[in-house]
Amino acid sequence: MATLSDEMTRLLEEAAEGLKALEDEVITAEFDPDDPVSVEAAIAHVEAVIDAKIARFRGNRLVEEAADAIKAECRANIFQQITDRDADRGTRTLH
Repeated sequence: MATLSDEMTRLLEEAAEGLKALEDEVITAEFDPDDPVSVEAAIAHVEAVIDAKIARFRGNRLVEEAADAIKAECRANIFQQITDRDADRGTRTLH
């Protein structure tokens, strides 16, 4: 019979493995910043890659919370790229 300590150790070891898997993942996504459908597809792609990476760790709250935070960070990065590009539009040298 597993003790509470054994269960906690197992959960922490699993969390460490899941967090390492997330840390090692490199995700790239191409999108057209002028096309909202393309942007949403890029976000969906990133989230699907993350979900696939942590599939075997479902139920481990530490891993799921880290994955949710990474998804939010990736989404924010995509929107920041759009914002940065839009800010540069009016300042380009045309000749």
